[in-house]
Amino acid sequence: MQVRVLHPPHMKHTIDLRKKPTEAKASSKEAKNFKLKSREITWHAPSFYYNPQKRYLASIIIALLLGAVAILFLQKDTLSAVFLIMSSLVLILYANKRPEINKIIIDDYGIRVGGNSFLFSELRSFWIEYMPGENKELSLESKKWYLPYVKVSLENQNPLEIRSWLVSFLPEREHEKSLVDLISRRIGL
Repeated sequence: MQVRVLHPPHMKHTIDLRKKPTEAKASSKEAKNFKLKSREITWHAPSFYYNPQKRYLASIIIALLLGAVAILFLQKDTLSAVFLIMSSLVLILYANKRPEINKIIIDDYGIRVGGNSFLFSELRSFWIEYMPGENKELSLESKKWYLPYVKVSLENQNPLEIRSWLVSFLPEREHEKSLVDLISRRIGL
């Protein structure tokens, strides 16, 4: 295939696109040997928010246990009492659980949190919750119905840098905090 480039009459040149210059051959060989490295942002963060002060949680556990005793003796309802006792035991076990430190990686394909991977194609949007003096948190809205939001602590990462990275892959939409999130933060879970 020949392409004729129109130049002034004194400069007539024909470019043959089938013939590659030797410089282009050398650069294509270098390109094959060169492995492209994708960019990524990496940091370590706890798997969930941990609040060592659990005074509200202790009072909720005590209230559940007192309610169980009252229901058992006053109404003779064993099933409800057992349910309240089991609920308080679950809260006690969860309150003593320490967060694991996960490695978080954001690259051109998605986000990895510990052993879990979230591809950008599996996510709907993101939102960065940042109030000075409080925890910085990245919220990812998943397309999966059973996992609506994934929350990731940003720790000491720059939220603007992470936002500038994610905005090229996902739409940015504010995620409302659920009632469960607000209550669990308030009582120290």
